[in-house]
Amino acid sequence: MALSSNTLIHLTSSKETLKKILEENFRIFYCNETVILGGKKSTYRVPMVSFCDIPLSEIKDHIEKYGNYGIGMTKEWGIRKGLNPVLYVAQTSLLSASYRHAVKAYAIDTEEDVDDWSAEQRSVVDIIRYMKNYEAPLVRKGIEKDNYRFSDEREWRFVPAHSEKCDMVVSGSYYEENKNDVDVALENMRLDFDPNDIKYIIINDDTEIGEFIDHLRRVKGKNYTLHDVERLATRIFTTEQIKTDV
Repeated sequence: MALSSNTLIHLTSSKETLKKILEENFRIFYCNETVILGGKKSTYRVPMVSFCDIPLSEIKDHIEKYGNYGIGMTKEWGIRKGLNPVLYVAQTSLLSASYRHAVKAYAIDTEEDVDDWSAEQRSVVDIIRYMKNYEAPLVRKGIEKDNYRFSDEREWRFVPAHSEKCDMVVSGSYYEENKNDVDVALENMRLDFDPNDIKYIIINDDTEIGEFIDHLRRVKGKNYTLHDVERLATRIFTTEQIKTDV
């Protein structure tokens, strides 16, 4: 069995969020990241949408962490839209230390206007937007682990291009103090897709199948044809199926 999939899966714990994605495409949000480089911890926010490159048959543990609802997109769509696998870095590796030196050398001020950054600074920022520790402490929704292996998530990310008018990286403290002003730049930003880019839809259980088919029908005039709705109706999986049958 292949270790990776031809599908990129985005999971959520909210039924309403999945409906919004189907209707309005993926919204971009500032996600909290903590990375340890050369023994020193940095916490910051990056605008992104995250996916995992895990076969459906192996995604049970991921569902437990991220939620019972999701959408699987073709990898061709992801590549076309500029998604990239996350760069996993060991905390004390030579690469980790080298990157920390690069950040220090270019003295990036994440609160400075992106238009004032040099090409070298933009390059350094682009790396950190895709960086995560291979292993590090995990604290998420009541889950705490000292040495969680983030590389097992096989994450792919979409992050906005520098041409977009939003902050590319924001320090944790600055974001908390200016959250509303920072977030407003992302309000109308979307990672879009066509119905044919969807490989499957994940919902919680069989009782919700009719509800989601009705939702697709209601928005079909905007995004989905009748043929799209009929095709997607055959691509609905439930977390119950995945946990017991897949």
